Amino acid sequence: MSIRRETPSGPTPLEGALAEKGLVVKVESRAGLAVLIADAATVARLGDAELRRTALALAREHGFSHVAIELRSDTGGQARLDAPVSRD
Repeated sequence: MSIRRETPSGPTPLEGALAEKGLVVKVESRAGLAVLIADAATVARLGDAELRRTALALAREHGFSHVAIELRSDTGGQARLDAPVSRD
């Protein structure tokens, strides 16, 4: 079962902080997990270890213990098998 907190208007505080670093993402909160939903270009930028560390630090500052990156689907619901995977 997934626990999601939806914000009806405007970006969440974490979305705003990430946007200040040039990462425009949607954030879904699932308990202590921040799921960053991003387009392919943003996911590629997160291939940079320093930028990933910055995103994780911001998430922790906003009360999250873990971060997951979800690639926004542009495939009409089909799985993306070529998406990059990074683990820090």
